[in-house]
Amino acid sequence: MANKRQQKRFIYRCETEFNYNETTYRGISSNFSLGGLFLRTSYPAHPDTILDMVIHLPDGSYSKITGKVIRAIKPALGRVIGIPIRDLKHGMGIKVIKKDINYLHFIRSLLG
Repeated sequence: MANKRQQKRFIYRCETEFNYNETTYRGISSNFSLGGLFLRTSYPAHPDTILDMVIHLPDGSYSKITGKVIRAIKPALGRVIGIPIRDLKHGMGIKVIKKDINYLHFIRSLLG
């Protein structure tokens, strides 16, 4: 299978809060790139949902970004298709559509 990713990804885990439907949820962001990330959560939003997110960065600062859900993996999916829940990464693939300077610095630091 061909890799469709256009940007280099970095495996790093950061606590993240995100908002939709007037509710704040928590998750763990990982698999970062300049243009996207994966957000592990038990509360994935539907594709095309716009999320305001706060990512807690390793240096103690935070980044406020806006992202669009590109794909969502829901916890119940594993039971439907017969895959053990523990083997699925529940969450959302996010396209970053608005980023702040802290996000840019964080990605730059991962680039080394």
